[in-house]
Amino acid sequence: MPGVIDPETINVDDLPPVWTPVQWELTDEERIKELEEQATASLLWSADAPEAMLRLLLSETEIERAYEPPPNYDPEAQGEWDDSLVTFQFRRQVELLKVEREPGRLYVEYKFSDLGYWGIEIEPDGVNIARI
Repeated sequence: MPGVIDPETINVDDLPPVWTPVQWELTDEERIKELEEQATASLLWSADAPEAMLRLLLSETEIERAYEPPPNYDPEAQGEWDDSLVTFQFRRQVELLKVEREPGRLYVEYKFSDLGYWGIEIEPDGVNIARI
């Protein structure tokens, strides 16, 4: 169920992470699926680490095509919006509400669409993620 961290379904193994681009002929359907999977991975890579962790733990990585800039898009920091480019965004938006930085500590709060408010505290010896 999205919106609930399920520790029983979190994969952990000792295999090294690897990625190889598709190197064979694809049908149109396979090409679209591959593009969407790569877009999801790229969006997670471009998100701030706490947001990416929260999205992965909540299984909230669904994407959709973005035809217009999302809320809070900053053309000065992110470049002018070009609607001729194929662009994706996460289906559920996350709003950063609070950032507290201290030596050895980072605390962030997010409003995650209709999934509620979440706090993430990162310290040198641990990470705490909780619905608040």
